[in-house]
Amino acid sequence: MASEELSFKIAAFEGPLDLLLHLISKNKVSIWDIPIAEITDQYFEYMAAMQELDMELGGEFLVMASQLLLIKSRMLLPAPEEEEEDPRMELAERLEEYRRYKLIAADMDKLQHSRDNVVFKGEEPLDFPKVKLENKQLEVGTLFAAFMTVLQRGAEKVQLKPGSFRGVIGRTNYSIRLATTNLLGKLDGDDAVEFGDLFDGLHARGEYVATFLALLELIKENFVSVVEDDGKIYCMRGEKDGEYAFEEY
Repeated sequence: MASEELSFKIAAFEGPLDLLLHLISKNKVSIWDIPIAEITDQYFEYMAAMQELDMELGGEFLVMASQLLLIKSRMLLPAPEEEEEDPRMELAERLEEYRRYKLIAADMDKLQHSRDNVVFKGEEPLDFPKVKLENKQLEVGTLFAAFMTVLQRGAEKVQLKPGSFRGVIGRTNYSIRLATTNLLGKLDGDDAVEFGDLFDGLHARGEYVATFLALLELIKENFVSVVEDDGKIYCMRGEKDGEYAFEEY
């Protein structure tokens, strides 16, 4: 039973640096102050156990074993007269770099698994209501093209400033109900209003879309009529008057 447990632990090491980090953590010592003699002895114990279990030793484990012996011998020799860099420093730097990579890899693995259960909703086409325009020569496609032009101009006017995204979460949506009320307010009179002017004062893309959908609905119900004159589109109050009966959106 002990052999199986030891085999499992050894097999979990991805390389000599992984094994050294395990030994350093087990002994509760700092990477920058490794008790090289003790760690080297424990390293060779693990290698001996791997051989007893008929586990193939990778070349990198043998190379690290020779490096540990070299560092151990240099630590045992008397220090030269001229001050020399700690022989453990190069190994410590490699271990620290490896430790950082392991932490990053662990974070990325958590991030990957945290997204496994996330499902994104696919795009849905906008269901524009069927509209019959009063001007037979003015098609709905022309009205939509005019809307896209207005939308593009609106996007060019908006410039992101510090704090632009403040309060985005929890912000009240610009509903079609509100857009309908605003449109009827702008058309409250006998004068025709140019199509693009109906979108004045709007800021977000959602507000533009809600206003356009509201306009199509008002045209469909004959609360608004649309005409084209000299290449420009104008809107005015239609045949129906009074209050618009709102539906729940």
